[in-house]
Amino acid sequence: MRHGLGWIGLGAFLWGTAGLAGKVLITRHGMDPLVIGAWRLAISAPVLILAAIWESRSQQAPVKSRWKWGWMWVFGLAVAGYQVGYFSAVDRTLVSTATMLTVCTAPLVVAILARALLKEQLSISTLVALAVGLAGTVLLLGAEGLAGLTDSRLMTGNALALFAALCYGGYTLVGKHLLADAPPFRVLAVAFSLGALLLSPVIRLPEPSKEAWLLLCYLGVIPTAVAYLFYMHGLRRSTATRAAVVALLEPLTAALLALVFLGERLTLAGWVGAGLLLSSLVLMQWRPESVGKEQEPRQKTG
Repeated sequence: MRHGLGWIGLGAFLWGTAGLAGKVLITRHGMDPLVIGAWRLAISAPVLILAAIWESRSQQAPVKSRWKWGWMWVFGLAVAGYQVGYFSAVDRTLVSTATMLTVCTAPLVVAILARALLKEQLSISTLVALAVGLAGTVLLLGAEGLAGLTDSRLMTGNALALFAALCYGGYTLVGKHLLADAPPFRVLAVAFSLGALLLSPVIRLPEPSKEAWLLLCYLGVIPTAVAYLFYMHGLRRSTATRAAVVALLEPLTAALLALVFLGERLTLAGWVGAGLLLSSLVLMQWRPESVGKEQEPRQKTG
C-alpha cells in the first residue's frame, strides 16, 4: 500500500510542474488554456501506446471482454471532460478559485463514491488526512480563492470547476474499476487516445517557436504521460480515496515551484497550509500493523 502511495506521490509531483510550463505558454506565447489541454492529450497518447506495447510484451495481459470498452469510453470522456472543465473554468473565474474548487472537491467526490460504489473502507487515519489535506489546500491557495466563490459574475466558471472535479473523481473510480481486470498502461493508452480524439477539434498550432514546442512536448510527456503511468501504477496498489488524498501534493508542488521560479510569495496562511498538506501525506503513511491485520481475513489453522 505504501509503495503504491509513493508512486502516486511521484505522479502528483509531476502534475504540479505542469502549471509552470502552462503559464509560460499562456503569457509568452499567447496560447489558449483549452488548446494547451488538448495538446497535452494528443502528445501523451503515443507515449502511452508505446508503454502499453512494452507492457504487453513483458507480461501476459488478460483479454478484455466487450463491455470493458464501454468503461474505456467513460474513462476517455472523463479525461477529456476534466481538460475542458478545468481550463474553461480558469478562463471564466479566478485561477485560485478554479483550482480550489477542483482540487478540494475531487477527493470528496472520490471518497463518497468509492465508499458507495467500490465498497472501500475509510479508516480514521484516512478521514483525518483528507480533512487536514483539504484545509491545507484552502490555506495554501489563499483568501482570493474563497472570495471568488461569492462573486455572482464567476458562477459559470465555478460550475465548470466543479464539473472538472466530478470528471477527475470519475476517471479515478473508473480507472480503479478497470485495473481489476486490465493492465494499467493499456487502460491509459486507450483512454487517453479516446480523450485526445474527442478534443482534437480544438487543437490549434502554436506560434513557430522552439520554446513553445519544447514546453508542449514536456507537458505531454512528463506531467501527463509519465505522471499518469506513475499514478495508475500506484492506484493499482492503493484505494481510490487514499490516492486522491496523496494527489493533493500537486497544488503544493505548483506553489513551491512558483515561489522559486516565478518570484511569487506565500503568506503566513499559505505556509501553514503547506505544513498541513505535508502532514496529510504523513498521515497517509501511518498504518499500524495491528489495523492491517484486523482487516485481513483470518485463516483457519489446523
